[in-house]
Amino acid sequence: MSILSEKLKYFVEQKGYSIADLAGRSGIERATLYQYLKGSRPLKNHVHLETLMAELQLTPDESQEILEAYEITQIGQVQYNRRCKVREILNSLLTIEEKTSVVPKLEQEMYLRTAEGQRLIQGELEINRLVSNIIYENVIRGGELRLLTQPDNDLLMESLLLLCDDNIQTKVTQIICLEAGGGRDGCRNLENIRRILRYGVGIRHYEPRYYYGRPAEHYGVMNVMPYLVVTDRCAVQISSDWKAAILHSEPAVVTYFRHFFEKMCRQSHTFMTSIDGFLGNQAKWGQQYLQITALSNILEICSGLCSVQFWDETLIRKYINPGIPDCESVIKNYSAYVSVLYQVKKRRHTTVLMNASFVERFIQDGILREYPSIFFKGAISAADRRLLIERILKAVDEGWYHIRLLPGENFPLYYHWEILLSRGESMLFQYAHQNQFKIFQFTEADILEAVYDYLASISVGKDTLDDAQSAAQLREWMEEYLG
Repeated sequence: MSILSEKLKYFVEQKGYSIADLAGRSGIERATLYQYLKGSRPLKNHVHLETLMAELQLTPDESQEILEAYEITQIGQVQYNRRCKVREILNSLLTIEEKTSVVPKLEQEMYLRTAEGQRLIQGELEINRLVSNIIYENVIRGGELRLLTQPDNDLLMESLLLLCDDNIQTKVTQIICLEAGGGRDGCRNLENIRRILRYGVGIRHYEPRYYYGRPAEHYGVMNVMPYLVVTDRCAVQISSDWKAAILHSEPAVVTYFRHFFEKMCRQSHTFMTSIDGFLGNQAKWGQQYLQITALSNILEICSGLCSVQFWDETLIRKYINPGIPDCESVIKNYSAYVSVLYQVKKRRHTTVLMNASFVERFIQDGILREYPSIFFKGAISAADRRLLIERILKAVDEGWYHIRLLPGENFPLYYHWEILLSRGESMLFQYAHQNQFKIFQFTEADILEAVYDYLASISVGKDTLDDAQSAAQLREWMEEYLG
């Protein structure tokens, strides 16, 4: 039996219906209903499903159980798990800039002052104290912090978030182990993405790398203690259960572990590239990205009106804030970038998911909330809002640009974030907050496919407007608000 047939059978019995009675009330043939409940015939008819749910008089929670079981039956448990995890990742971006408020205040450098050669540390609490001390000492003195650890050690990573903020130049390099296929539930690698995006926003100089396998698949003593923290002054080996560690302070030993870490870096792959792209840096990077990326099948999700490729130098000069540094250079860089972006996308196939509420709000007031407030000197005029929408609608009519409006309550992103995904190539997360841009680039195939599958599924959801409906809605708002 499928999970759906089991759920249906349970509720039929709980509500006290017979198959004959329920068949008569629902209008579904008795033999067909019997096969649905026995699991010998998959229930793929959504009308039948909704009819049965209505006749069974299910509560909202019970209805949600049935709908989840229906989706699992349609796509399988692993794919369902992955879609749920991607939705969790996107939901977590709503509060990603929040930082933990409490990190233990420790006796800084206590271990480094008293250790001679090497020292055994026992107990999870003591190891966490040691690592927090090392992070603090490294931030104060400067230098690279090298981590061969998984990103699920919350105390370690939250300490980094608090100490390595935008004003600190410490570089953090972390090597992470991924599982082929995403692990048993298909979500292990996606959970790493959720955490890494948080650290990428909170830690200014953060470079995560990855390899496939298990953390204990190194060599020598690293099999016994597979986790490693290395600075210029010390190295700490940590057991997989985080209950035993060895602190090394001998220069020769520390150098050995630095070389070991460098070897691991050469054998690993870049997980995420972060570009601090405020002002002209984003445009320069964007031009380089377009030169090396085919962008053959583009799927985007943007809270507001995703119109950057429909701007030109005239509009940029009209609205850019003249007080930003090196304004003329920024204008030239962005003008070149948007021109190339338009030409590239026009030769391809682009589908953009938009938050209907945010789009309507922009058409009303002309404020581009998905960009830093310092970037523009004011709201976009009604005439220029109309111009941008007309350019979008022209692209829709030409068949290369597809827009899908989602209800605001169902939209998975806040306007700080935008995602551009080229299937099989790369994925960009763009983050704009507190007058800065950050761009995170991912190329790992398992992650790309999971996010693409989720976005593709909601692009054809029952509450999502298709191309024609979305275009009609834009025209309606344009006439209502812009005259």
